[in-house]
Amino acid sequence: MPKILKAVVFILVVALWAATAQAQPLITCNNAASEVLFTSQPITTYDFSDGEVVGSFLPTGARPPFDVSANGRGVLVLGNKVYYTELDDNDPNFATDFIRIAPFNGGAGGADIGTLPNPRPGFGVSDLTFSNGVLYVLTGYPFDIPEVFGLNPLTGAVIRGPITISVPNGATGSDGFTVLPNGNFFINEGDDVCAYDQYDPSTGALIPGTQIIPPGCTNPSGPGTGSTGVETNGDSLFFQTNFNSFTETKFDGTLVATQAVGTDTCEDISLVLPGCIGAAGAIPGGKDCHGACISFLAQTDGGIKQAAADLGYASVKDLQDAVKQFCGK
Repeated sequence: MPKILKAVVFILVVALWAATAQAQPLITCNNAASEVLFTSQPITTYDFSDGEVVGSFLPTGARPPFDVSANGRGVLVLGNKVYYTELDDNDPNFATDFIRIAPFNGGAGGADIGTLPNPRPGFGVSDLTFSNGVLYVLTGYPFDIPEVFGLNPLTGAVIRGPITISVPNGATGSDGFTVLPNGNFFINEGDDVCAYDQYDPSTGALIPGTQIIPPGCTNPSGPGTGSTGVETNGDSLFFQTNFNSFTETKFDGTLVATQAVGTDTCEDISLVLPGCIGAAGAIPGGKDCHGACISFLAQTDGGIKQAAADLGYASVKDLQDAVKQFCGK
């Protein structure tokens, strides 16, 4: 995707949630380095409907094979961009250097096309998620109290936070994080832990009575257990479970479906979210929303047909329908 036009001064980032795009989502995960194989691991995209791999690539930030100093963690797919983070295993705090950006290209990826600064230098960034135009990052992994920052996804400027998360018993190492449709943060209670709770997005305080444990998830007792990532499509929650499957639930924790994908080292996960990035005036309900979004996508992505392909739609009509759904027209 060509770079965002420099002439765009007012930047609004919106996600287009499209039921017409596909019945089951694609799920992308950033894999931890393998200390058994002594290799960095790829960013891999799966089809939730059958568990098959759609695409996979070793990102620039993961050092060459046979060097496990780069340890994959955060990931977010937004439009044709993959935002991702690595931990430096040679650093005593497992620090993340940058939030890196690569092309998605349907899961095939490519070399980095940009970076954003780590808003908490010297600490690990374990999770990335997106809500209402804000790129949220969970920091502090694995030794420090989690803090959430909200960033401008195009510049990396901090626009929210830091928000200190009051994880029960002062636990550290939380590595599953998303923002729910109600605006609350949804975070697990430690490294690989299956128990997730809601937190106040302004104060970071735990909201009692909101805990969910995805069915079939086994809290850490050995290899292949626990949960390390969660995302939402607005209707359901999707969890990485037991390093071999994804589990979909309703917001009350009721099981919808489980899909085995084989043994993996998935950490953070992302649903593949189409996006209209940088479209001034693309405001839901606004009279110019549809035109602003379509025009911007066509201009910055080399035509509306190419935009539809890059964003994973089967046709231009599906993309236009998604824009109508978002804009309310």
